[in-house]
Amino acid sequence: SVAVFDSTVVAVETDAGIVGWGEAFPHRIWPAVKWLLENLIAPACVGADPLDIAALMKMLVYRVHGVGRAGPAMYALSGVDIALWDILGKARNQPIYKLLGGAYCEKLPAYASLLKYADTAVVVRTCEEALGRGYRDLKVHEAGRDEITAAAKLLRQHNGGALMVDVNAPWALPEALAAVAPLRELGLKWIEEPVWPPEDFAGAKQVSATGVPVAIGENVLTPSDFTRLIEGRFVDFVQPSVAKIGGISITRDLFVAANAANVAVAPHSAYFGPGLIATTHVSAALSRAPMIERLYCDLTESPFGDWYEPVDGYFMLPQGPGLGIEPDPAILNKLRVD
Repeated sequence: SVAVFDSTVVAVETDAGIVGWGEAFPHRIWPAVKWLLENLIAPACVGADPLDIAALMKMLVYRVHGVGRAGPAMYALSGVDIALWDILGKARNQPIYKLLGGAYCEKLPAYASLLKYADTAVVVRTCEEALGRGYRDLKVHEAGRDEITAAAKLLRQHNGGALMVDVNAPWALPEALAAVAPLRELGLKWIEEPVWPPEDFAGAKQVSATGVPVAIGENVLTPSDFTRLIEGRFVDFVQPSVAKIGGISITRDLFVAANAANVAVAPHSAYFGPGLIATTHVSAALSRAPMIERLYCDLTESPFGDWYEPVDGYFMLPQGPGLGIEPDPAILNKLRVD
């Protein structure tokens, strides 16, 4: 089957001719993100120092707070922040991971994050395919017990790799507790967003107390909410999304806070632009146990080349300045939607 994914790619150009690339989470509202970038954010950047990221982002956050502290405004700012880090790396001739303090590793394990199929046979077939391509760990987006159990059984038989389950916040707390209890015996690495609403951190903690680790974060709305999540140790894994929460700057701060609190970090990165590349840089520099989410599908067009295809289940850490990977302008132009 064919699926279409939106990607809001952000380009920031300096008067010295350096172009930085970022990514803003589109979430089906990319026209709003684009409008904010062009009409509210870009004019405020003219004349600012692109290398003083902290000062520029502080100004921009204050400028847009009237239209929201989360959602499209923060998605747009995330794209700008990533682009600014790309510029800083290029100006200093260093990859971003070195600007963040250096790397623990030269390659990072990727896990295949499957789409939702709601069909046990398709789930098993797709898991087998992903394992055959070198992935060790898998995540399924399924809420059905049969589909989840089949995937867990396959992994046990194949390589004993980790299985994660993302149910996308479908259940009130009593429903979540009832649905998760039978999954305990499967040994899941985590169940993701089991409780509605996603900001019910106390409910997520109750699910975790049943013995099934819980992960949340892609829909945690603000850095202060993340701070509360981490300091309260409500879940086993926190999942900041670099293209949603404020870019590399905020994601770095959240890694530092989580490491200090001994809370594991497993970033959300279900996108294919600079946000995924940025996630590898931050994870390489700050993660104690990197796990990079790679949305499992084949790309018909790839503006950033073949880097997105893990080799034997690993992403290679880009070594060029900034993000270390430049887009193909011809492909960007071909895919552009106005």
